[in-house]
Amino acid sequence: MIRGAALAILATASLAAHGEGPVAFVADRKGSSTIEGDGNVAFLAELSPGTRLLLGTNATLAVTYAASGMQFTLTGPGEFRVDATEVRAERGPAPTHRTGAALADPGVVTRISRAATASLRMRGLSGERADKAALEFPVDTRVTSLQPTLRWKNGASAGSVTVSVTDASGNEVWKSEGSPRPVRPVVKLAPATSYKWTVATPQGAIGEASFETLPAPALARVARSRATSKTFAERVVHAVLLQDLGATQEAREAWAVLARERPELPELAALAR
Repeated sequence: MIRGAALAILATASLAAHGEGPVAFVADRKGSSTIEGDGNVAFLAELSPGTRLLLGTNATLAVTYAASGMQFTLTGPGEFRVDATEVRAERGPAPTHRTGAALADPGVVTRISRAATASLRMRGLSGERADKAALEFPVDTRVTSLQPTLRWKNGASAGSVTVSVTDASGNEVWKSEGSPRPVRPVVKLAPATSYKWTVATPQGAIGEASFETLPAPALARVARSRATSKTFAERVVHAVLLQDLGATQEAREAWAVLARERPELPELAALAR
């Protein structure tokens, strides 16, 4: 009886080990690479411990561990194994590595990957977006600056435009008359605070939108990530971080820049929409 219970516990532990979830994801890929037994490596593919990666000659992969921010660059030809905290070479050159931005919610990679896939499937079905509104940025998003640059479309001469920012209580915290387009408030807004901004002419308002500043710790995380994101893979992680923090418009802009650099990765263009 005791022996049977012990075997059951061991079996459960074994199943849990084999069913361990993803710990890393593919932040960049070039050339021929496959997951052993599972076909070609996809951009943003999530990787679980025990995954074996097979790279062809001159192929490269950037594998990022979401929780730690550690990023490993693999170069082929070679065979590599994904472990819980690192990627090891079983054949070929040892991966190089460096520490980048960690993600507070590693599950964001799954959501982003699914969003990209869904957008690609519905490419021909997408309707008009809200970017046809008068105001362009920031609109219903979080922002990574306490002095965000406010952008809106043409429709009024600069000399006749008034831009104002109000807090959640309706108190005006900044106002500019005859504003150029775009315009940046000269005052610093408060962290973790909701605001509305309005663009108006003597004939009335031409647009109003809401946004929210990030909390101070998140602002610091974004600043560190931006300062250290030099490679393509690091900038992918930075875009993921922006999306994770709710800075959705800035994330789309980051994806758009990456998409122009790497048109062979259609997921990037899908995320920029």
